[in-house]
Amino acid sequence: MRYFSKHMLLILTTFLLSGCAKQWQPSWNQTVSSNNQQPVEHLLEQAREKYAKSDNGEKLSSSIQAYQSVLKADPNNYEALQTLSTQYILLGTAYTEKRAEKAEYFKQAIVYAEWAMYTNPQFREKIEQGMKPWQAADALTARESEAMLFWVTAIQYEFKEVMSLYAKIINVDRLNHALTIINRIQEVNPQFGGGAVEFCKAICYYALPSSKGGDKQKGDLAMQQAVTHGEKWLLPRWALGKYYYPIRGEDIKAQQELAWVASQDITKYNDPLPWRVHFRENAQQLLQ
Repeated sequence: MRYFSKHMLLILTTFLLSGCAKQWQPSWNQTVSSNNQQPVEHLLEQAREKYAKSDNGEKLSSSIQAYQSVLKADPNNYEALQTLSTQYILLGTAYTEKRAEKAEYFKQAIVYAEWAMYTNPQFREKIEQGMKPWQAADALTARESEAMLFWVTAIQYEFKEVMSLYAKIINVDRLNHALTIINRIQEVNPQFGGGAVEFCKAICYYALPSSKGGDKQKGDLAMQQAVTHGEKWLLPRWALGKYYYPIRGEDIKAQQELAWVASQDITKYNDPLPWRVHFRENAQQLLQ
C-alpha cells in the first residue's frame, strides 16, 4: 500500500508539472538584438539542410544539435522551437525502445511546443495570468499550427508509449485538452496538416471513455477525413495500418495498409523526410 501511494504521488506530480507554464517561463524571457539576425539565418539554413537529410538516428541527433544552436543565438526562434518538438517526438518513437528515454523525449517535445506557442504575445499574456495552454488556446493563431499539432502529438505518444494504466486513468483529461488544441487548429487553419490533425482527433475520440467524450463514430469520421486530406502524405495510410484497423479488429485491412506503405517510393510524398523514412521502415517491421 505504501508503494502504491508513492507511485500515485509520483504520477500526480508529473502530471501537474507537465502542463505548468511556471516551470518553463523564466528561461524564455530573453531577447535577441537585431544584429544577431544574420548569423541566426545562417544557422537556420544549416539546420534545415541537416533536417532535410535526417534519414537515420545519427543524422537526426545532428539536426537537433543544429537547431539547438539556433536557440542559443535566438531563444525565441519559432521555427527552431517547433522543429525541435517534432524531432524529439520522432527520436522518442523511432529511435529508442526504453520507456525512460521515451518519457524524456516526449516531455522535451511538449516543452518545445509550449515554448513555440509562448512566442505568441496574446498566448503568453494568458499563460502569465495563470492559464494552462489549453485554457489559453483561443489566443493561438494559424502561425502556431505546427506547435499546436506537435504538442498534441507529443501528449498522445506520451500517453500511449510511456504511461502506466494508473497514469492513463489519472491523465485521461489530457486527451480532452488535446481535443481543445486540435479544434483550435481547425478553426484557424482548417487545411493544415496533411491529415495529421484529423488523425489526432480520431485518436482522442477512440481513446477517451464515453463518459469523457469518447465517440467511435466521431473517431471514424475523423479518420476518413484524415485520409481524404492526406492524399499526398504517408501518415494517414500508415496510421490506418498501425492504429486504426488494429483497434477495430480488422487485421487483414491493417496488413494491406502496412504493405502499401512499405512499398512506396517515399520521394513522392509531402511528409518531412525523417518521418517518411520512419513510416516506411516501421510498416516493414510490423509486417515481419
